[in-house]
Amino acid sequence: MRFLFAIYALLALTVFLSWLNYRLLARLFIFWRGRKVRSVYLLLTSAAVLVMVFGWPHRPWSADPAQEYLIFLLYGALVWLAGQLVLITLQPLFYVVDRWGGRRMMKTDAGPGGPEMTRRAFLRGALATVPLAAFVPGAQGIYSAQAELAVVRHELKIPGLPAGLDGFRIGQVSDTHVGQYFGMARLDEVCARLRDEKPDLVAVTGDFVDDLGQIGPAVERLSALNKSVPHGVYFCWGNHEYFRDPRLIEATLRTGGIKILKDEAAEIVPGDRPLFLLGVDYPPGESARRSMNIPAERRRECLAAANRGVPADAVRVLIAHHPDFLIDGFAANVPLTLAGHSHGGQVVIGGKPLVSLHTYVRGLYRQDGMWGYVSSGAGHWFPFRLGCPPEISVFTLRA
Repeated sequence: MRFLFAIYALLALTVFLSWLNYRLLARLFIFWRGRKVRSVYLLLTSAAVLVMVFGWPHRPWSADPAQEYLIFLLYGALVWLAGQLVLITLQPLFYVVDRWGGRRMMKTDAGPGGPEMTRRAFLRGALATVPLAAFVPGAQGIYSAQAELAVVRHELKIPGLPAGLDGFRIGQVSDTHVGQYFGMARLDEVCARLRDEKPDLVAVTGDFVDDLGQIGPAVERLSALNKSVPHGVYFCWGNHEYFRDPRLIEATLRTGGIKILKDEAAEIVPGDRPLFLLGVDYPPGESARRSMNIPAERRRECLAAANRGVPADAVRVLIAHHPDFLIDGFAANVPLTLAGHSHGGQVVIGGKPLVSLHTYVRGLYRQDGMWGYVSSGAGHWFPFRLGCPPEISVFTLRA
């Protein structure tokens, strides 16, 4: 309920910004004062809001292939509404350009009806159309989210790694959110790209499925991938698993041969210094579900449970959903911790996430010779990304 309230609050803010954008543009440019322009602008804003209000919470076309074309209505609405957010940030620039350009053209004005007056009118008319460029980032954000897929590769030097594990490759996929914006064709692409990388093991770090109507076909894809990976596919719990039906998801994953690690460990490669994969739960208590963070004490309990029985001299790799587990991985001298959850911020400007809610948000981190990685995720529940394309990641361990 709080989530829907947040969505409607964002829509209300966007409606206000749309009104404010129009008023500011109309004050600067005659073009925006025309009745037809005003009517089209208001019509598009109203249509975008209506599509979001009725389409977002109900998602009526997520499971019906015959209605897939309706998703483009939602994309169009998102482009328009995202454009409003961009447009409001550019308003000061439009004001400065208009005033600066207007003064320069006034100085060169040759008089009423003269050629300079004609040029001035043309330039002011051209400036009036510049705000339409604000909707380009919205379209780019939709395209990046739905069409791009980066493969991020890292070679990591692991202290004390046995020679027999040199070159061991781990693939990570996180936050697919199988559902309205991430269908089977997209999951097929992710699995194919992972196979091409020839990992020895694949870790799925939570938030796998949102639409339980697609869980069967989705697990079939993971099961096929599991058979082609030497040490198989391992899974750790995310918060969206608890938002849906954890019992159904767990039963379906296990039926597909996917190994689930919930505050436990699995021996991957035996030896004098064996390789163990530790997986922690996303604690499902009310405090965790309401907030973006997990209490530090609860995280330490999860890691301690996962580490129980693991030999002291083992090479450990920790998989988690919440990126705050990197804090605990570093503190416990875990050589490599893999997490997701943040989607990399989804909007990254100048290499920095626009919104940063966690200590570790995106990419590779190192502390005291230990490594941590937060995946930007292969999917999303909101189909908009800028400077942060969907990704799968591959890690090669080096002695």
